[in-house]
Amino acid sequence: MEPETDCIVDVDSERIDSLEKESIVWYSVSQIQRLLDLNKPALQRAIAKLTSIYSLDIKILRRGGARATEYSQNAVDAIKLLNAQKFAELRKLVDKVSEPTSTSAAIVFVAPHDQIAATAATAADANLTHISSLKSGLLSNYREAGRAWGRQAAAELQLGFTEEVAAGIKKLQDS
Repeated sequence: MEPETDCIVDVDSERIDSLEKESIVWYSVSQIQRLLDLNKPALQRAIAKLTSIYSLDIKILRRGGARATEYSQNAVDAIKLLNAQKFAELRKLVDKVSEPTSTSAAIVFVAPHDQIAATAATAADANLTHISSLKSGLLSNYREAGRAWGRQAAAELQLGFTEEVAAGIKKLQDS
């Protein structure tokens, strides 16, 4: 049996949940029926229309279940506009409440890092291009230097050989 090993991972984190009090007002079934002057079946039909025809998320309109069901202020406003047949205003309300009211903290946290990563990638591409051109220049310089050194070595060898031959000929003549 292998011994257990612990791994510690250091992670930066930010709090996503807030402790702020909820800004949405919620009403009980009896309160909403009194506010809208509707019976239970009429209320249910209105909610069904809002969810099916206007594609409102049921979580925006109500929460809880059975006897603990509560309806939001958004539901009150939407049902009032629906019953008054103010469909243009209802569409505006639907669009407004369907938009996310707050961005997830995770997305907000990632967005600046995504920008930093994009900037770093652009800088890395530029650096690689610069390095590539430097490499090409250096290789060209080394080739030219090699040619020059080769010519110099050949000249020195030839000069040395010539001097050696000349010295050998002189020795032969002197002897």
